[in-house]
Amino acid sequence: MNERIRELVEESYNEFYNVHIDLELFAELIVQECVNVLRAESERLYKLSEEKKDELFASNFEICAEKCWDNEVMIKEHFGVKE
Repeated sequence: MNERIRELVEESYNEFYNVHIDLELFAELIVQECVNVLRAESERLYKLSEEKKDELFASNFEICAEKCWDNEVMIKEHFGVKE
């Protein structure tokens, strides 16, 4: 099992319900982790677009960054995850 998934499992443990994993929380944490990856990639691409002198090359980075942001929003809406 991936170390980050192991951490999410531990974070989602809910002693109140006497179960090892609160599956709803676990699912939310996985979705949020995916959103965080998209956000980081979007920020990285925006930064690259600002560094490029070639306007066409820079706009390609910007388009990719915007698509990452769009996907972040769509995933949160699809799964009903709020920040």
